[in-house]
Amino acid sequence: MTSVHVIERHQRRRSNLGLAFKKRLVGAWRAYWEWQRRRTTVRILAALDERTLKDIGISPSEITSYAYGDPDQRRRRCEASWRSSSHA
Repeated sequence: MTSVHVIERHQRRRSNLGLAFKKRLVGAWRAYWEWQRRRTTVRILAALDERTLKDIGISPSEITSYAYGDPDQRRRRCEASWRSSSHA
């Protein structure tokens, strides 16, 4: 009976390590896509002319703060749902 408990304890520890690794991997994956989303936002906005930016309420000097700044401090926000929308 003692060997069974030792084996079960070892397997649980392995399982917990696997879950911890999975959580870190998922967190890194989400952080990567968040970084990509912000970079893409800056590139898209930087490609627009001043008049178009003015029409949507952003000055050229605000592009980086729009993508990377604190969303609670801005009138408009860079929405995280841009990947889920389709333009078919």
